[in-house]
Amino acid sequence: RETTSKMGGASSSRDGSTAFHFVHTIGTLFAAIVAQIAVTFGLTKPASTYAKLSEDAKVKLNILAMRADVAYDETKIEHVDALSALFKASFEHPAKLPRDLKSEIWKNMGWQGVSPATDFRAAGFLSLENLLWLAQEKPELYRALRHKTRGKRSEYEYPFAIAGVTLTYKLVKILDIKQPAPTTATGACFARLIAQHEDAFEAVYAQAFDVLDQTWLEFGNATYMDFPRVMEITLSKLEKAMDKAQSLEDIATSLGV
Repeated sequence: RETTSKMGGASSSRDGSTAFHFVHTIGTLFAAIVAQIAVTFGLTKPASTYAKLSEDAKVKLNILAMRADVAYDETKIEHVDALSALFKASFEHPAKLPRDLKSEIWKNMGWQGVSPATDFRAAGFLSLENLLWLAQEKPELYRALRHKTRGKRSEYEYPFAIAGVTLTYKLVKILDIKQPAPTTATGACFARLIAQHEDAFEAVYAQAFDVLDQTWLEFGNATYMDFPRVMEITLSKLEKAMDKAQSLEDIATSLGV
């Protein structure tokens, strides 16, 4: 059973995240330069399959694809800072986090052990960035999902943190992030969205997480054994919503979030 602690909150410390944002910005700028060079010289994304995409969309998709390939690395300061920021955003007045970032309290938000590091293997640093973005940009939604405050909850709840990592992994696939070009209507929709919004992936992630929790509640007294099916239904709803969407607002309206 996942422990739903009352210690949680989304009060992020500015000092704890300043270094992360600075280094992240520098890293994103570097990735943008590399991506632009790749697009300009035809090193990635075959031109024939990307003929209908703007140069801006191509560059942003390349940046995201590179981000999705970055593994969590506890020797990198920006990764450690991001994990520390997530801790501060997730627990109200937490005990001081040890230098090695290991603590039993992590389990209260759905990590499998005393350090989330091993749980990031499936989706890498991007999954940590997504959780932190949700905590900082959508704090009310983050608190509702983190503490399972909506609806009648099951006796055995899905682990929030692991669900977030799994969602990142699944979205990278269905949105065609690592494909040479969009191969589905869902992927093509996302390509349009990312040209319009810098944080399109994070926004879709938030919408999908919202729907996942709603779908879990619709099951009624679901158990962890039901989680794969809940995830499958969630992604199916998202794909259907994106097939004809022209904007993030269209997706939200279709999903009812």
